[in-house]
Amino acid sequence: MKYILLALLLIPSFPVFSAIYRTTHNTTYAYKGYIENKEVTLYLSPYLKVFWVYKDDHKQIQHALSYECQLMNSCDKVSQQNSLKLYDDKDIYLDENDNHPKIKDSISYFNFNHNGQTQFNQKLVGYWFDGKKNQQYPIKLQKELEIIDEADAEFNRLELLQTNSSDKFYFTAVLSKKKKEKIKLVGVNVYDKSNHQLMQKIQNLHYSYNQFDSIYLEDINFDGNLDLAIKKYASSARIGANYDYYINDKGKFVATNLWGSDIDFNPKDKSATGKKNCYNYNEKQQRILTTIQSIYHYQKYKYINIKNSCQFKNIDTQEHRKCNEEEYNACLLNRNNIDRENPHVIGEDNILYKNMVWYKDKFIDGVVDDE
Repeated sequence: MKYILLALLLIPSFPVFSAIYRTTHNTTYAYKGYIENKEVTLYLSPYLKVFWVYKDDHKQIQHALSYECQLMNSCDKVSQQNSLKLYDDKDIYLDENDNHPKIKDSISYFNFNHNGQTQFNQKLVGYWFDGKKNQQYPIKLQKELEIIDEADAEFNRLELLQTNSSDKFYFTAVLSKKKKEKIKLVGVNVYDKSNHQLMQKIQNLHYSYNQFDSIYLEDINFDGNLDLAIKKYASSARIGANYDYYINDKGKFVATNLWGSDIDFNPKDKSATGKKNCYNYNEKQQRILTTIQSIYHYQKYKYINIKNSCQFKNIDTQEHRKCNEEEYNACLLNRNNIDRENPHVIGEDNILYKNMVWYKDKFIDGVVDDE
């Protein structure tokens, strides 16, 4: 059975919403039930993100909610509370006098009683209060799915709908996990918004888990249609944006194979420049910056590589010249996020080969730091 999870970021303009309350494990839940005989699904990432959606809504509009404990700044005491209350974000506003979030008198909300049980158990029982109609509707939701990131958890090809979508398409991150391993992004599925038909599968990926933000949409060939960018690594794991770009060719997303930690797109001449900066130290402990650039020209839904270059700079002496072959190759191997104070401690996805990392032009032992 195929499961599609949806989620929406909380409104960033309210400072209290940005507070992060972490549960023991990073978990996302999906619950299904009915409001007035209409099937709904409620999606929760505890104390971070929550929203609900009507099944028959072809646009799959995500109705964002906020945890009451976030508004009360009491999520650290949530285990002592007897109910789970979720407010409709549309009915929350920022008070101009004290700069605090306030709720309207006509606010709509979910209220679930759990009577001392685990808040996110198999069933959520309570009611939905429609503030505009001043009407209360009983609701019983059944847990349909949970994605949990703990050592012994394992699952295969679960779909998590992404925050970003276009007018025509929405996207799901396809996730898999083996025991004792991290969650991996193994694919991206593309769906038609008008009928929820699966239009395309992008497969054979092996990227990091970025929850609801694994993709980004941008018009990289300046034809008025949004193209797809897939994030390769966990946020802040490496220097640069590190996206894998796909051009929207008449509704099908085609891999560009553009190279670079950061890629800049120029609308004037429809060119793209991929760049990678590598920082190192020489034998005199002087700071070294090596920059590789790849230049691409756009033609018929393809970016074609026309030139590569490499510049070497000694930051301390201001020496600036072209790289030699050894410096060029060293930058290609550099993984871009070595801890300079302790190069043996390296971030997620930074193991190069058999627990070795490239540092000062040679391989050294590496230890992954996932904190």
